Parts: sequence; C-alpha cells; structure tokens
Amino acid sequence: MNLIDAIRHHARIRPYDVAVIHPAGAVNYLQLAGTVTGLAARLRAEGLASGMTAAVLVGDPFMHLALVLAAMAAGAASVSGHPNHGPFPPGLEIGAVLADGPLTFAPASRVVQVDTARWIGEAAASEDALLPAAWGFQDGRAMHRYFSSSGTTGTPKLMGYAGNVLETMAMRSVATEPISQGPTLSAMWLSSIGGFGIVQSTLWHGATLVQAMSPQEMLRAMSLYGVRTLRVSPHQLQGLLDLIRGRPVRFASLERIEIGGAAIPASLLLTARAILCPNITGVYGSTEAGLVAQAPAALLHAHPDAAGYVMPGVDVRIVDDDGAPLGFDAEGRVQIRTPTMVEGYLGDAAATATGFRDGWFVPGDLGLLRADGLLLLRGRADELINLGGVKINPALVDEFLLAQPGVRDAATFARRRAGMLDDIWAAVVPGPGFDEAALLAAARARLNVRAPSRVVQVADIPRNAMGKALRQQLSGALGQNHAA
Repeated sequence: MNLIDAIRHHARIRPYDVAVIHPAGAVNYLQLAGTVTGLAARLRAEGLASGMTAAVLVGDPFMHLALVLAAMAAGAASVSGHPNHGPFPPGLEIGAVLADGPLTFAPASRVVQVDTARWIGEAAASEDALLPAAWGFQDGRAMHRYFSSSGTTGTPKLMGYAGNVLETMAMRSVATEPISQGPTLSAMWLSSIGGFGIVQSTLWHGATLVQAMSPQEMLRAMSLYGVRTLRVSPHQLQGLLDLIRGRPVRFASLERIEIGGAAIPASLLLTARAILCPNITGVYGSTEAGLVAQAPAALLHAHPDAAGYVMPGVDVRIVDDDGAPLGFDAEGRVQIRTPTMVEGYLGDAAATATGFRDGWFVPGDLGLLRADGLLLLRGRADELINLGGVKINPALVDEFLLAQPGVRDAATFARRRAGMLDDIWAAVVPGPGFDEAALLAAARARLNVRAPSRVVQVADIPRNAMGKALRQQLSGALGQNHAA
C-alpha cells in the first residue's frame, strides 16, 4: 500500500471530504484522485515511464504536490527542488525535470515546462479517478521518493526511500501522532522529509491538508479554515508571530503546534504559547532516520536543550570519539537507529562511511541520554566554536541575540583563521530600533567570552528548507569578505 492507494480509497469512501486547501482553492478526495490520474496520464505522454525519476521544480504548492503524487501514480519516483530551484546533488539519474519557469542551472536531463493552470484544468476535467492496472509501483521495495539532506554541513546529499519504508513511516505516524479532527496546516516544503511526512500522514488519515508557505498565507488560512494543527519550523513560526505582533489576532480553533527542523529558541516558545496556543510539541529527527524524539512545551521550558523523549521503536545511544558506547548521563556523540532509516547516500561512498557506522546513523550531534529516555543535545560537533578549549554552541548565542530589541533574525558562526583560535561572529537581520553597539555591549555583559566579537548586518539568513541556519555558508562568505 502507498499514498496513492490511500487517496483512491478515501475517494471511494469519503469522496466529498476536503482533501487539500491551497492558496488558490481547494479539492475534495474525489477531485484530488481525478487530478492525480489526469496528471499521471500527461506525465506518461511526456515520456515519464515506470522506473524513471522526475525532478519537480514547481513553485505552486498544490501543483507541486499533485505532480509528486502523479509521478507516484505513474510508477515513477520523484525528487523535489528546494524553493530556490537550485541544482540537485550528484548521484541520481533524472529522467525529466518538471519546471514552471526558467531554471538557474543547466540540467542534463529533458526539461518539461509545466503550465499549472492549463494542466490542472485539463486534469480536473477528467471524470476517471482510477488508474490503469499496469500503472503505479508493482514492487513496494522500489524507490518511490528521493530527498536531500539539510545541507547544514556543506553540500546536500541524496538518499532514497522505498515504498515499503514510506508505508512504515505512515503506519508509525498513525500510532504515534494524534489524528486531527480538523485541518492540518503545513508550511514545510515537500523537498524535506518532514514536509513530505506531514502530507503523507494527513492524506493517509483521510484528513484535510492546508498548504500555506508564507506568514501572510498562514494568517489567512488559519483565520478562514479553522486550522486545528499547525506544523512549522521555528523560522516560519517566528515569521507568523512577527506578522501578528501588536494585532488583536487569536485563533480559537488552533489546538496544537508541532515545531521541527531546528532548535526552538526559548523566547519564541514562550511567545507562541502566550499568543497562539499553549499546546506545543518540538520534534527531532533527520532526513536519514526520520522522526526520533518529541518534546512537549513544558519539557522544553525546563530543558531548552531537550530533543525530547525517544520514540517507541527507535534506538539512540551516546558514544565517545572512538565509537565506544557510553552509559546514561554521559555526554558524547549521538547515534541513531530507526525502522525507517536509509542505508546511505546515493553516489557518495565517503559520506556514507562517515554518516553510517555498524548499522547506526551518525547525525553529527553532541548530547546525552537519560535513563528515562530523554535525549538532550549539546550542539553539532562541526558547528562548535573553539575558543582555546572552550567549546561554544552557536545556537545558544543565537537564542540570546534573537531576544534582543531590533533583531529580526540572527545566526552565530565561527570565523575560522588558519593557525589561530576561532572568532565568534554573528550575522544579524536588523529591524526597527536596531543598535549594533548596544547589542554587542549587552552580549558581552551576559555572555562574557561567548559574546560575538563582531556583528555583520545582512538582508537575510541563509536557511535550508527546514529553517536551519547554514552556518558554514555564512562562515565562508562573511568570514572571507569582511575584514576583522
């Protein structure tokens, strides 16, 4: 069974239940099944055959989702581009690139120009919601979907998910996530495992998915459609709070917020609980391993560095620098093993050897595990800033900066200097009332040696699809282009 099977089932049993609400409209399950079938036929006519892979570089969120589902219905795998439509990492043979505009790179495979309005209109006009028997995936072990890693450690890496693994992921979501009785809004892009997982679990349940990418779209959708569950990254949640700050806005229907993709600043958590909804859960996982741990808001207030309690069926252990397992409450390197974990990266044996060891995934996080199953994180090993033996977690500096007046966004990074100690710098997106001198003085008074020595004002912080700051990119660009 895969997601197409679930959608077809809902189209028969609950055809007029709303399946997807998107910025341009809405479709019920019968309409969604018909649209997917019509688009699958078009992709077949464009030469996308079973066993091939389609790269989807389409900005319209509903059309993007429909093409991913149509590729699956046609028996083809798919990979989604990030919102900036950059090139894909090497290692995957792409049969066709589905694009709705000019590309910023020259793909090696055939480009199919997508006319969103016309394609959707023609597909929706089809009355046939059933697929030909020979279509679809005949083997559940075939690769259905490809994702790239977050890119926080440099070049993103590709990995594939087979149909039976995606099914296991969906079944685990049924067992470990509350089934929403109202619409679920996801602001996460489909290129991420988290974004796709939300879509899959919502449609698998036969519930209503609301697509909203920008803070303005989120505000409109939450006001109009009675959203019960909101799933966002910390950066997206901050954008929504910035938009409604000072306005008498309340969402009476909102019952739950799930935040994933990056660490949650304490100030953001406190504000979101006061203004939006007190019931907030932080989720921790990775593209390579899937969902690993969950943390309720009360736990995050008590332990800001908590990843959460480890999920049932997931194994986490802490090892030393040589890979030897440590006991409870000992700080070291985190290793993970899950039922949905991939085995390695496509076309990158060196990265696979580093990231996967003896059946365990090595995410690069430092942390400790308590006997009650609570995982606490101490930062990423490759992001720690070394001040003569004092290791600084940049996320903790970020949290202080984000709580200061006039700071819209911030990310701390190491300015690497050959033969010298690291230097702490911070990229800051200034807002009204920003005062750089006052910010640095406050940081020195509060953080002491952990305070940034320099602030570089930028228009925006580079982040991946899940909202994580790309610190290595900042270090390479700003550390080289600005004099000390």
